[in-house]
Amino acid sequence: MRRRTGLVSLLASTLAACNSALVHGLATLCEPMDEGVRVAYVPESAVDELLARFAPVFEVEAGDAPSNRIGTPTLSRRAGSEQARVDVDQPAVYAESHAEEIGGRTFQELVYRVHFDQFSWTIRALTSVHRNAGLLVLVLVGDGQPLTVTTVHTCGCWLAIQPTEALARPALPADWPEGELLVGGESLPAQLPVPSANERFVVRLRAGSHRVADVRVADPGALTGFAALRPLPLRALSELRDLPIAGTAGERGSFFYEAGYLRGYVKGAWAPLEGLTLGLLTLDPRLGMDRDFGDPAVTGARFFTALAPWKRERSRLDRFGAALAELGFRTAAFGPRGSE
Repeated sequence: MRRRTGLVSLLASTLAACNSALVHGLATLCEPMDEGVRVAYVPESAVDELLARFAPVFEVEAGDAPSNRIGTPTLSRRAGSEQARVDVDQPAVYAESHAEEIGGRTFQELVYRVHFDQFSWTIRALTSVHRNAGLLVLVLVGDGQPLTVTTVHTCGCWLAIQPTEALARPALPADWPEGELLVGGESLPAQLPVPSANERFVVRLRAGSHRVADVRVADPGALTGFAALRPLPLRALSELRDLPIAGTAGERGSFFYEAGYLRGYVKGAWAPLEGLTLGLLTLDPRLGMDRDFGDPAVTGARFFTALAPWKRERSRLDRFGAALAELGFRTAAFGPRGSE
C-alpha cells in the first residue's frame, strides 16, 4: 500500500483532532439538558403491515418545548421567497420499505424519518445548530425478524447500528462489545431483544440535541411516566418531495433543494458553525446539512456517515451491505440465527 503524502497525513490527523475536540469532547464533557416533561410519539397503523409492525415509538425529553417536538415539514412562499419549516403542531413520521441485498441474500430495509424545527441553542448541540434537523431509524428485516436497528441524524452524524438477538452471531464484527455501544458520549445497548407482537422499539431522544440516548423494547400500551402520548401518523417518504406550497395557487415543491450545489439537501438546514469549521477542512461547506436518503443518482446527495472524504463513498447508508462491510460486519454470514 502506498504511503500517504504529508498533506493527506496532516489532513487526517487534523480531522481526527477536530472530531475529538469539537464532537466527542462536547458530547462527553457537557451535561445533558434537564429531561423535563417527557412525551412519547406512538405510530399509528398503516396500510403497509411490515412498516406498521416495526415503526418505532419516539420518546422525547423536554417534549413540551417547541424545539423538541416532532413535526411535519412544510413549504411557504411570500414576496417571491420560499421557506421550508417544520410545523411542530402536526407530528408525522415518513416511511418506506425497499429490498436490500447483503451477502447474496435479500432483506427488507424499513426507513423511518422524523424532523424537528430546530436544535436548541445549547453547548451540547452548539456545532450543529440549524433548522429542519431530522433523524432516521432503519430496521433491517430478514424472514420476518428485525436483525439490526440503525439510528443516524439526517446530516449523517451519530451513526449507531444495533444488532438484535435474531442476527446470526457470526455476522458481528470480531470486536463487537458485549454490553454497551458507545456513540459520542451516549451509551446504547450493544444488542437489542426482538420485540413480541405487542411490543415496539422505543427510541429515546435527548432534549435540545435530539441525540439518541437509548433504544429499548416496550409495549406502547404499557408506557407510563409520560406527560402525553401523542399519535404519530405514518406517511409515505415520497411526500417530502411533493409538498404543497402555502401562499401559491396550488403549486407544489420539495423539502429538498432540487438543483445546483445543494441538490438533495434539506432547504434551510445549513449548519454554519459545522460548515465553516470541519466543512472547510474537508472542502465541503455542506457538512452538517441534512440530506435526502436514497440513491444519489436520484436524490442528488450522497448519504455518507464518514467525516474523512476518502471514506465517504464506502460509508453510504443507501448501500447498507457495503456500509456494514466497511464497519467490520461479516456480510457473508448475515441473516437470522439458524440460517447460517
